[in-house]
Amino acid sequence: MSRSQASEVKPRERAETTEKAVKASTREERRESATVKSANTSKTAARRNSQGSSFATRMRNNKAGRFVYDAYYELRYKVTWPTFEEARNMTVLVVIISAVLGALLSLVDFGLYHLFILVIGGK
Repeated sequence: MSRSQASEVKPRERAETTEKAVKASTREERRESATVKSANTSKTAARRNSQGSSFATRMRNNKAGRFVYDAYYELRYKVTWPTFEEARNMTVLVVIISAVLGALLSLVDFGLYHLFILVIGGK
């Protein structure tokens, strides 16, 4: 095989080398991103350790403390609270519905009481 033949790269070989180069570059990119991520996490871990272990930090890391913290966070930032007018209107509505149901149940109780008295032959 002459030098000119050896230096000629066939199209199939060229495609294989291109694929290999692409795979190698993506592999290198993944490695670099992984090292950047691990460096970031080690920085935050070092920052956490350098601050010391406060009571609040320890409480947030156990189950009960995490639950309380998540509940507070949800109530503070995710819940849409009603305005004063909406709360007032809903309260008035609840009081009115409760009064109407109470009156209705009183009437049913009064009617059943008298029906019972009639059936057993009372006064």
